[in-house]
Amino acid sequence: MNKLSIFLLLIFSVFSFAQTIVVQEDFKDGLPDEWEVKTDHKYKKWKAKSYKDYHYITMSAFSGRNKPIEEIKTYLYTPVISKEERGCKLKFSFADAYSNGNPLEVFLVDEDKKLIKSINEKFYVELINNDSKYDNNFESTEWIDLPNVGKDYHIAFRYNSKGKISTTIQLDAVDIWCE
Repeated sequence: MNKLSIFLLLIFSVFSFAQTIVVQEDFKDGLPDEWEVKTDHKYKKWKAKSYKDYHYITMSAFSGRNKPIEEIKTYLYTPVISKEERGCKLKFSFADAYSNGNPLEVFLVDEDKKLIKSINEKFYVELINNDSKYDNNFESTEWIDLPNVGKDYHIAFRYNSKGKISTTIQLDAVDIWCE
């Protein structure tokens, strides 16, 4: 191969495999304005917190020792992902503690927050594995392929206690990249 061919091959490779970062959030500055939280509970909802160098959005249905677990459904919505985006993938990381079940559910929802598709929990349920004290162990999912749905959408992270699950979930990174 001559130098021109190698140069063109490199240029083509860069452009053909380029990724567009649609969402890349680490919550270092709290909950961004473009994100939205909704809850069915008077006080409990996803909240931005930090501890030392850890920044995250947290949720738990724990109400205190010897108190009943709260019945809660609270949602954390990403900014909108345009229907024009193709080949999108989602990756997120979180820590968990005091596990007594999986309260985390992940969905694609339309702009009116109506369900489009559920993300299979097989991508993250194995990471909900800390049944003792909090250990600051943030674990990441693999890249999850998102379907082309033909309309603008959000990713919704729902904490659903079902009145019996109080596992703490602390989301510290959400990335959505498209081709």
